[in-house]
Amino acid sequence: MASTQRKRNSRRTKLSWTDLICTGPGTLAGKYMRMFWHPVYRAEDLPAGKAKPIRIMGEDFTLYRGTGGTPHMVAFRCAHRGTQLSAGWVEGDCIRCMYHGWLYDSTGQCLEQPAEQESFAKKIRIRSCPTEEYLGLIFAYLGEGKAPPLPRYPHFEKEGVLEVLPVQVWPCNFFQRVDNNGDTFHVPFVHRGAYLSADVRSGLPTIAKEESPWGTTGYAKFPGGWTNVLQLVMPNAYTFRNPSPDPRIPWDDRFQWDVPLDDQQSLQFRLRLVPLTGEAARQYRQRQAEILAQETFSIRDAGQAVLTGKLDFVDLEKLTNDKIALIHAQDYVSQAGQGVIADRTQEHLGKSDIGIILFRKIWERELRALAEGRPLKKWVLPQTAGSDFVLGTVKNGILE
Repeated sequence: MASTQRKRNSRRTKLSWTDLICTGPGTLAGKYMRMFWHPVYRAEDLPAGKAKPIRIMGEDFTLYRGTGGTPHMVAFRCAHRGTQLSAGWVEGDCIRCMYHGWLYDSTGQCLEQPAEQESFAKKIRIRSCPTEEYLGLIFAYLGEGKAPPLPRYPHFEKEGVLEVLPVQVWPCNFFQRVDNNGDTFHVPFVHRGAYLSADVRSGLPTIAKEESPWGTTGYAKFPGGWTNVLQLVMPNAYTFRNPSPDPRIPWDDRFQWDVPLDDQQSLQFRLRLVPLTGEAARQYRQRQAEILAQETFSIRDAGQAVLTGKLDFVDLEKLTNDKIALIHAQDYVSQAGQGVIADRTQEHLGKSDIGIILFRKIWERELRALAEGRPLKKWVLPQTAGSDFVLGTVKNGILE
C-alpha cells in the first residue's frame, strides 16, 4: 500500500510558486481564475454612454455602458487598424471606433464599416465578455465557453445602507491580498487603534479554520469580546462582520474581492452594508457625504509614505478620521511591504498561520487537479442568507 502511494505521489504534477500566483493568459492560475466571475469596475464610475479602458489579469479590454444603462465589455482594440476602442463613441448598446468608424455591438460583431462593402462587416468579430451589474459593481466573465450564473449574495441584499467604496490599486500580486484574509493574528497589531476606544478586537484571538462548500470559514474570538466569523468565497472574495468604527452603529458587514490587474498589481473592490434604515439611514448618508467632501487622505499615498520612511506607521492614525480608510492604509503597509511578489521561500509559518496554510493547500489542490485534467471541486453558495453562511454568530459552538 505504501509503495502504491509513493508511486502516485511521484506522478503528481509539480507546481512552482509562479504557477500558483500568475494569472495572465495561458497560465495555470489564470485559467482557474477565469472560471469565475470577477468585479471589474465600480458601477457609479461608469456613466451611461461612456467607455473606459480597463486591465484585468494582464489583459486589456474596453468597458462601456450603453446609452440605456447596460454595461458591456469587448476587446481593447478595433479589428481594423488596432486603435483603442475606448477613445470612440458609444451609440446605443454599440461602440464605434474613432479612427474609421467601424461599429461593434455588445457581442463584438462588427455591424458597420462606412468605407467598405456591407458584406465585409459580417466577417469581423472581436472578443466580448459577459457582464452583469450587481451590488453596485460591474462583474465580468473572462473564461471560455458559456458563463455560469453570476453568484448571488443574499446577505448583502438585506435592508440597510450599501456603500460601494472607491476601488484601490495595490502595487503587489493579488495572492498577497488573498493570503491576508486567512491571517487573523495580524488584526491586533496592524489595526491597533483603528476600532472603538474599548477595542473589542484587542488581544490575541482563539481561532479555528475549516474548509466549507464555498471556500473556507474562519472563527476568531477576541479577549476584548468580539467574535468574527470570516467567510472566504473561492477564489478571491471575503466577507465578514466587524465592529463599526462609528459608535452609533453596532456593526457593519463587509465584502471584498481582490482581483489581479496583472501579476504586479491588484484591484480591491469593497462593499460595506450598514444596518440602518429610514431616517437613521438618511442621516448616515449625509454624514458620510460630508466626510467624503472634506477627506483628502489617500490610502496609497499614506501607505507609500510609510514604506519609504517618510512617515512612521503610527503616524497613519493622525492623518485621517476615516477609520475604514485607516484600516486599508494599515493593510497596504503590511501587504505591499512584502514586495511586489513576495518571496515565500523566506517565510517561517507557525501554528498561528493555520488560515494561510489551509487556503494554500486548497489552492494548490485545485490547481494541480486542473493541470492534471481531474475534476475540480464545485464551490456552492447557500441559496439564502441562512445559518450556513453566518457572519455574526459562532456556528456549532466551535469557539465556546
